[in-house]
Order: sequence, then C-alpha cells, then structure tokens
Amino acid sequence: MGHQRLGKMPAYRLLPEIIRYIVDGGIPTEAVADQITEFGREALKFALKDDVFIEALWLLIRLPQASAAKDASRALAEIGINGAKPASVSDLLFQYDSAVERVQRRIHQGNTDLGEIARRAGLSALAEGMQSNLPSLWSPGADDVRASLASLRGTEKFAALAQSFYANFVERVIHYYVDRNLHNMIGPGRIARSVHDIETFDGAVRRHCNESALIMRTFARDWLGKNHYRDGKAISRADTRAFSSHAVEKIRTELALRKGKA
Repeated sequence: MGHQRLGKMPAYRLLPEIIRYIVDGGIPTEAVADQITEFGREALKFALKDDVFIEALWLLIRLPQASAAKDASRALAEIGINGAKPASVSDLLFQYDSAVERVQRRIHQGNTDLGEIARRAGLSALAEGMQSNLPSLWSPGADDVRASLASLRGTEKFAALAQSFYANFVERVIHYYVDRNLHNMIGPGRIARSVHDIETFDGAVRRHCNESALIMRTFARDWLGKNHYRDGKAISRADTRAFSSHAVEKIRTELALRKGKA
C-alpha cells in the first residue's frame, strides 16, 4: 500500500497527542480518547468522497440480500459478483475483494489509500460476520456458506457489520500513520519504552474504536429496516453514501450528548 496517495488528512493534527500518551503508558486519558474519536470522524468524512470506500460498504449491504434472493446467481451478478458458487468463506471473500478491486482499477486516478483501507476493513467485517454464523461441529459446505451470508441481510446483523466496518476502518487509519513510525517509537528515551507499551496502545485504540462505532448500531438497524424492508428500496451507492454521512454525524452527536456538550 503506497503511503503518499492519502496525503496529510485534516485529522493528522491530532496524532501527536494520541501517540504521546504512550510515554506514560496505561489507559488513555479522556482527552486522548476524544481525540481518537475526532480523528476517526474526520477520516470517515474524508472517506465519503472515495468511491472505493462506498463500494466496500455498499457490498456489505447488498451481498447478503443478493445471496438470499430466489435467483441468487442473477442477483449477485447485478451487483458485480460473478463466478462460481462459493464453496468456502475464502471463495466468498475473494469474490468480494475482486469486486471492490475492480472499482479501484476503474477509478485509478482518483484512488486514495482510504479506499484500500476500506477494502480491508470490509473484508474483515465480512469474514467476522460469516464465521459467527457457520456450523462449528462440521466443515461448512457451499450451502452453509450461502446460508451464513444470507443470514447477514437482517437489520441486526447489518448493524453489527456496520459497527465492525467503521471500527476496523478507523483503527486501520490510525495504524496507517503509526505503524510506519514504530522504529522511531520504541526504545530507551523514546516515546514507547517497550513493545508492551505499543500493545497497550493497540488494545486501547481497538476498544475505543469499537465503543465509538457501537453508538451508531441502532441507527444502522433502523435505517436498513426503514429503507429496505419497509419502503422496499434496493439500496444504491448514493443511499450508502448518505447513510455513512449520517452515521458519522450520529457518532459525533451522541458522543457530545453523553458529555453534555450538544
């Protein structure tokens, strides 16, 4: 993944304080936690302009619905998923990845690393959602894979997918900047005294990203229920962009309400 295409995001100004807490180790202060949240919100707002980000999220919505259709092959082809019936989770993830990658190639000139991060976040969310629905007492077959995917079409399952996608995306954006500076961060007299400090930081960021994204699960559930199941809409990419825009503001507003600032 090239490190120059993304450029200096507006939220980059927050990173020094986010990272600096490692100097003292332990749990991030409330101020640092707020900065991590703001960093993620800014990254998500910036990503709304990236068509690859939208494609990765849109497919998480439409892929389970298409898999559950009576003519699943046709429904999958309509959203850009072509090929043989997936015989395993790996096959399905490959098809998802290929579909997102086609968008990356088509809009090569406008690509940013945010799109690449979103593609990986989508793969992670989909894999996690699929694995939780597969049988554990026997090796899953093609029918199990399809049933597991189709089960993700419900509003509660989508809410979990959306939380996983947003949390994973924000965490990966933070690591995009942090990881390439690890060699300058660890050692006597440096920001982190040991690898343990970095592990503490990683765990704290992961927890906070998950908690921040948890706030919008109810919104995600209700949004899909209203637009797809009540109104019968076939969710478009434009709908997905609007949803993501509202979800980002939902995170910001509800965090502010919790702190008495809204």
